[in-house]
Amino acid sequence: MKTAIVYIPDKEENIFISLMKKFSFKTHVLTEEERKDMAMAKWIDEGMDTEDVPKEKVYKYLRKHGVNC
Repeated sequence: MKTAIVYIPDKEENIFISLMKKFSFKTHVLTEEERKDMAMAKWIDEGMDTEDVPKEKVYKYLRKHGVNC
């Protein structure tokens, strides 16, 4: 099984979901919180591959991307 992530305009959401169901594809619309969680997980994974980073630099980056800390 493969996963495809498609960004669609809000007005077109129902059309795309209907089309996917017609072809028996499973659909799941991510909430804003789920999208933020995925972004945070990506940042953590990227951070695991780098050297130590000062806390202030991390906080600055998170604030820039809309996370309150």
